[in-house]
Amino acid sequence: MLTKIIYTIFILPITLLPFRLLYAFSDVLYFILYKILGYRTSVVRENLRNSFPDKSKEELKHIESEFYKHLCDIICESFKVFNIKKEEIFERCVYKDLDLLEKYKDRNLCIVGGHYNNYEYAATTATGWVGRQVSCLFSKLSNDFFNGRITESRSQFGLQMIQKDFAKDFINKKHDEPFSLIFGADQSPTFSKNVIWTNFLNQETACFFGPEKYAKENDMVVIYTRITKPKRGYYVVNFEVVTENPLLEPHGEITVKHNRILEKDIINNPQYWLWTHKRWKRDRKPEEQIMTSTFA
Repeated sequence: MLTKIIYTIFILPITLLPFRLLYAFSDVLYFILYKILGYRTSVVRENLRNSFPDKSKEELKHIESEFYKHLCDIICESFKVFNIKKEEIFERCVYKDLDLLEKYKDRNLCIVGGHYNNYEYAATTATGWVGRQVSCLFSKLSNDFFNGRITESRSQFGLQMIQKDFAKDFINKKHDEPFSLIFGADQSPTFSKNVIWTNFLNQETACFFGPEKYAKENDMVVIYTRITKPKRGYYVVNFEVVTENPLLEPHGEITVKHNRILEKDIINNPQYWLWTHKRWKRDRKPEEQIMTSTFA
């Protein structure tokens, strides 16, 4: 009941704002979140220092400030998805490279990406742009009200939301047509998960093995989703094939490859990645090996 009241009083009014006022609110939120509250600044600064050891304090401070501006935009844009018109979101998130996906229309697709730029817009509009059913794995929130609202908003334009606990059931069931499954693959895996270790942003990093595992078990074409931001509030989605023959790839190679592509995107425009996340909280055990790749 309390969460519903919070949503009605605080979040719903934001979803009703026209975009011009939405970004004015984002500017105010930036001042409060970053300048006054210093939300997770210690985490962001540590992540940036470790990821870019060659950058000066001034350069890191600039990335930090630009990141918080972007973060506040993402927060507001995510709220707006609760109450957005179809023509608005499809104008603001445009898919390119659709001919590449058409090439694999008879294959199952493993679509990997990171928490980079507006991944919410990209996922929400996926089915509408691709022209085939796209599904997305998600972790169920502990709050049933917000879990329901977020699931409903993300699926409003055709995206199929699948709780991670039911991923195997979804993949193993009989499908009348090839399926496309989205994986967010850049968060820190829990200690119970199998991982691939590689060097990512100058740090030993545990990477999710799940996308590679499912791709090999189901002979899925692995495609990386690149999201760019040409201007404030607008995003463009392009694709890059990681591998079309997963069964031929050595163990761990697919995981290293798609993380290496994401790494390049982050290096090119670091302000658009989710630096508030405690990405490097898992330490490598002596028996776990660091993998490299010749992929370029």
